[in-house]
Order: sequence, then C-alpha cells, then structure tokens
Amino acid sequence: MRNHRQAIAVKKYVVSIAAAISLAACSSAGNLRNDAPTAAYTGTSSVGDVASCVSSAWATKPFKIANVPLVSGTSLQLRQTDSSPVLALVDITPVGDHTTAKYYSRMPDDDTWFFKQVKECM
Repeated sequence: MRNHRQAIAVKKYVVSIAAAISLAACSSAGNLRNDAPTAAYTGTSSVGDVASCVSSAWATKPFKIANVPLVSGTSLQLRQTDSSPVLALVDITPVGDHTTAKYYSRMPDDDTWFFKQVKECM
C-alpha cells in the first residue's frame, strides 16, 4: 500500500512540474505581448502562406521555432532551446481581407534580420 501511495505522489509531482513548465512558456510569450510590437506589417498573403514563409526563413538560424495556434491565426515563437523562454515571436492574424503580422522581441542581440524576414513574407 505504501509503494502505491508513493507512486501516486510522484505522479502528482511530475504532473505539477509539467504544468508549471507549460504555464511558464505561455507567460513568457504573453509577457512579450505586454510591450508594443517591435514591428508590425499588413499584407494580402494568407496567414498560412506568411507563417510558412517566415518559418522557412527563420529555420535557417540556430533557434527552436514553435508554431502555436491562436484563436484566429498563428504565432511563431523563437527559443534558444525547447525549454528556454521565448526570445521573439510573430503573431500572424487575418483582419478583414488582409493579414497582419506583429513581431515582438526580447532578443539579446540585434534581431533586425528576423523582423525583415516577416516583412518580406507579407
């Protein structure tokens, strides 16, 4: 009986840690959105086309890219590793007959290249 209780306690602990990591990742991206975007663009390409274009360009750099669905649109998020905080992201959403892309960043170095890729994909 004691081993069963210990196993349940360990499972609860693991689930709690996983939930905390998941919430930290969400809050990291949310914190970026608390500031004004570094760059914002409007274009006529579809959300899918812009996301695919940006993802392909960003994939040439040594960062992890997560494609996170939004209620309407998608968010591409850059991290150093799978478990590190979000350094930059672009939210790509449809607005009427246009698509908007809002780029947010807390990159430690010059990230001009990243938001220029977003502009080129619009």
